[in-house]
Amino acid sequence: MRERIIQRLTERNTLMTPNAWDYLDRQENPSDIIDEMVEEKKDLPFPLGRDVLRSFVEKGKDDDESSSTQDLEVSIEILSDITGESTCTGQLDDFVDYFSSRYEKLRAVISKRRESQGAMDINTIKKRKGEGKVIAMVGDIYSTSNGNKVLKLEDPTGHIKGFISQDSEAYDADLLGDEVVLAEGSVWEGDGDYDVTFNIDKIVRPGVPKISQKKKKDFEGKMAFLGDLHVGSEAFIDDAWEHFIDWIKNDEGAQSIRYLIISGDLVDGIGIYPNQEDELTIKNIYEQYEEMARMLSEIPEDIQIIAIPGNHDIVRNPEPQPSLPEEIQDMFSDNVRFVGNPSFLDIEGVKLLLYHGNSINDLSDLIYEVSSDNPVRAMKEMMKRRHLVPVYGKKTPIAPEEEDHLVIDEVPDIFVTGHVHHTEIEKYHDTILINSSTWQDQTDYQKMRDIQPDPGKLVVLNPSSRKVTIQSFV
Repeated sequence: MRERIIQRLTERNTLMTPNAWDYLDRQENPSDIIDEMVEEKKDLPFPLGRDVLRSFVEKGKDDDESSSTQDLEVSIEILSDITGESTCTGQLDDFVDYFSSRYEKLRAVISKRRESQGAMDINTIKKRKGEGKVIAMVGDIYSTSNGNKVLKLEDPTGHIKGFISQDSEAYDADLLGDEVVLAEGSVWEGDGDYDVTFNIDKIVRPGVPKISQKKKKDFEGKMAFLGDLHVGSEAFIDDAWEHFIDWIKNDEGAQSIRYLIISGDLVDGIGIYPNQEDELTIKNIYEQYEEMARMLSEIPEDIQIIAIPGNHDIVRNPEPQPSLPEEIQDMFSDNVRFVGNPSFLDIEGVKLLLYHGNSINDLSDLIYEVSSDNPVRAMKEMMKRRHLVPVYGKKTPIAPEEEDHLVIDEVPDIFVTGHVHHTEIEKYHDTILINSSTWQDQTDYQKMRDIQPDPGKLVVLNPSSRKVTIQSFV
């Protein structure tokens, strides 16, 4: 019987996953089920997973208690994702459109703050003396010989030189180029030797509202978070992964997990850093993804997996990044869903912002208090500035899209990153910040850069109670 079923599926260019076989073996007349499915369905997925098979078997039942992939996907709404929406051509006009979009989006956020009342455009404020406010993008910043700061403020109407003295409240604001802020101060009229200058006393960022408590979500079950698997690397920790698979399949504490979020770098990739090939056990990028697909197929198929790419994955390097190519996605089971980096999702009423986290490195270089060992501090800085990559032209490349998809338009319930291989969780106002663990031990390249990974951990969140725990598998 099994040979006949395999033959029928092979004729339709597909095969079943082990979990699908387990499900089929428990049914009456399994051969008839496959015959009917082959005849009735024009297209069959590869591989044929348990959820698709179960949905077909149980079609027509009024009280279907199963949680099929189709049911789960209906509950996931993609609010923002560059996939299929890219307009970037690399022309000069793209950069003009991109920075205009960045400014307008962040200006709209700042304008909701009460401090913005009375703000004027730069062209207007340059023509008047005295106190004023402007919502502007920060340009070049430098320090004078006596320690004061000089910068450029820009908006669509023009630009003005800004000045911040050492004794000003604004001096310690950690201003970064390209961020959009509300600047309060007074205008100094220029003369033959000096430009019109805006003396800045206070800086107000877009920020995050201080809500006392979010309404509890009516969410049954839990979400789990991991990232940076780097499959194909010789430093991938197989024992920890096997321990994790055993736990998620058999442990009572894992039975309530309904969603698994992967925050990028599914595989180690090829040619990402110098001499990487010496640290790979799988030297073909497609074989790395085939192994990744096999590993994820071991996770129970009633868990919906959502994955974004990272800088090691087979997508464009500039952000925002689209989801993995269809030829890669087709390798995976039906319960694995791919979205872009970043993506903003609504999962059963819970708003999630998923971002791999490349700009954490930029912020650790630019802000003294931020480091890769303390990624949530970088995430807070992104939230304050309401932008995932506040500075243009650093280590994180940005694609100049017509719309800036890296602005944090809406405050999420959960903000997830990865990239720096360090597990950390913290609440910022009413947003839960999660930096996911890695499944790669320290490589020689990481030793050279003094990167100390914190591997083999799974973050588990109950969105209803907002309780977070960490499961360690090392």
